[in-house]
Amino acid sequence: MIKLAIVGYGKMGKEIESLIDKDSFQLIGKYDIDNKIQDNLKDIPDVAIEFSTPSSIIENVEFLASKKINIVCGTTGWYDKLEKIKEIAVKNNIGFIYASNFSLGVNIFFQIVKQAANVIDKYDSYDAAVQEIHHSQKADRPSGTALKTAEILLENIKRKKELNKTGQGKINPEQIDINSLRIGNIFGNHKVIFDSVSDTLTIEHNAKSRHGFAEGALLAANYIHNKKGFYKFEEIFTNLI
Repeated sequence: MIKLAIVGYGKMGKEIESLIDKDSFQLIGKYDIDNKIQDNLKDIPDVAIEFSTPSSIIENVEFLASKKINIVCGTTGWYDKLEKIKEIAVKNNIGFIYASNFSLGVNIFFQIVKQAANVIDKYDSYDAAVQEIHHSQKADRPSGTALKTAEILLENIKRKKELNKTGQGKINPEQIDINSLRIGNIFGNHKVIFDSVSDTLTIEHNAKSRHGFAEGALLAANYIHNKKGFYKFEEIFTNLI
């Protein structure tokens, strides 16, 4: 039985709670901005699933790591602090796993995009771009998933050298454009477009709910339990299924 805490008890936190298998996990704490874990922790969990905000990430990780609590981090928009977070995890000898997106479907999407990019690399006539749509309250732009998708294209299409994250201005042939749209209540839509004079190819993932994200976060919590080290969910995903 894995003792679990949820840090960030918003819509994602509630979705995770609803999917907990009580034979595998014991939920011993739920924390948010009005019930901060730093002030209210009583029972020490084995794993904390952290879905908060980019501005809270270092404070939360420092506290959890100091208590030797392994961490599943689903917060995005903090990757400019990646080395600092890794340093905290390594110094405290905990297990830490993070992802731009814990959705099982999105991680399958990443694998399909990689395979397609390897093929497109052989055909110079095709250009590539990424488009993403999220709800109007999403804080980061582009999304972490869109950035990861574009990075996969960049790594596998040799003629592409850099990303245009602004979605503005003219694009030169060596750039991959990322276009972001924020509207309404859309959970998440990510699309890769390959275009040539002859035709257009599209690979698309459309999230119907938060279910897939929560399912993946719990899968990651099970994986990181009793482990040490710093992991990207995308890198170990094929070992989990």
